[in-house]
Amino acid sequence: MFKDLTTEFASLVEFQARFYSEEACADYLFAQKWPCGFICSRCSHTLAFRIDTRRLPLYQCIHCHYQASPTVGTIMESSSTDLRKWFTALFLVSSTESSVHALRLSKLIQVTYKTAWLMLRKIRQSITQADHSVKLTGTVYVDEGKCGKPWTNNFYFEADEFPVLVGIAIDDQNQPTYVKIQMVPKSDYTDTDILPRAICAFHDTHVDDEATMTHSARVRMKRKDMRGYPTFKKAKTWIKKTFRGLAQHHLQHYWNEFCWRVNSKFHNQSPFESLLNLCAFTPSSLYANLVK
Repeated sequence: MFKDLTTEFASLVEFQARFYSEEACADYLFAQKWPCGFICSRCSHTLAFRIDTRRLPLYQCIHCHYQASPTVGTIMESSSTDLRKWFTALFLVSSTESSVHALRLSKLIQVTYKTAWLMLRKIRQSITQADHSVKLTGTVYVDEGKCGKPWTNNFYFEADEFPVLVGIAIDDQNQPTYVKIQMVPKSDYTDTDILPRAICAFHDTHVDDEATMTHSARVRMKRKDMRGYPTFKKAKTWIKKTFRGLAQHHLQHYWNEFCWRVNSKFHNQSPFESLLNLCAFTPSSLYANLVK
């Protein structure tokens, strides 16, 4: 029913022309949440009638009379921001190589900077939650890297530098299938080394038990021999080009966004539809929890 929108709507103007009203956005979100038709979240009944007396339609279950909005259980639940603006934000994040920062988004969709920041934070939260549910399989290479300054031959982590682990899964055809970039907690590295417990924690959290994992320590490997380094280099360039002054405690969400972009290309997924699907099944979080 719905085509690959990232290809079909090459420009923001065309995209907004397609989603010209709240109803058009709500109908599309309905199709994402219930592709086989409405299913009541309380009693699993499949028949409902539509109520159109509010800004967004409600669907009332015929069996238990529970009322559900298409935004229930999504990052857009209880938001006073129009669905059209949410869809535009999702389009801008998914359709541009450099993503979008909060200041630019606030001007494009005419909301406050705080609202734009919160929208983008919720979108990245949905990407992060989805990433946590996927484990690396097959042959997995885990490389060490550092951020904060351009690459140097100095193997010390200086005050404004911190290490990361880059994991990339390779299939039987020697093709990458999934990539993860994870920051190393401060307690898990010294001035010169990432501690073994950090590698074990990465394996336990992000690598399938049946996968074959190879760890490449930074001090023993050249960059050209590190399978994950090209992706990590692109990720650093992408973050530096698009965003400035990122707080370290928020940075993991930006690594996850970059990896989501790469992984979507690996699997030939429509970026907009992939992102909307993630957001449609991620419950909304409170502002206080998002800024921790």
